Amino acid sequence: METRLIIVIGHVQGVGFRFSTKMIADELGITGYAENIQDYVEILATGNEEALEAFTKRVIEGASPSSRVDDHSIKQLNLDDSYKKFITK
Repeated sequence: METRLIIVIGHVQGVGFRFSTKMIADELGITGYAENIQDYVEILATGNEEALEAFTKRVIEGASPSSRVDDHSIKQLNLDDSYKKFITK
């Protein structure tokens, strides 16, 4: 299992981005969270490599139809995810 911290910047708040991110995570078996932080969304995601690649690609392409991703960063973490499911904060 791998864990990634994904920061997504753009028009990602107030447009259903976190909800859509949760739907993608649930579909792919990803655990963690998505949280609004000032002017970006922070995502902590844990899963197998293949699922994380698919999740990351879909989120960065714009998880919701109304969102627009202008920039993003991805950091691999050495962390045991304590989340049993994916939540929005």
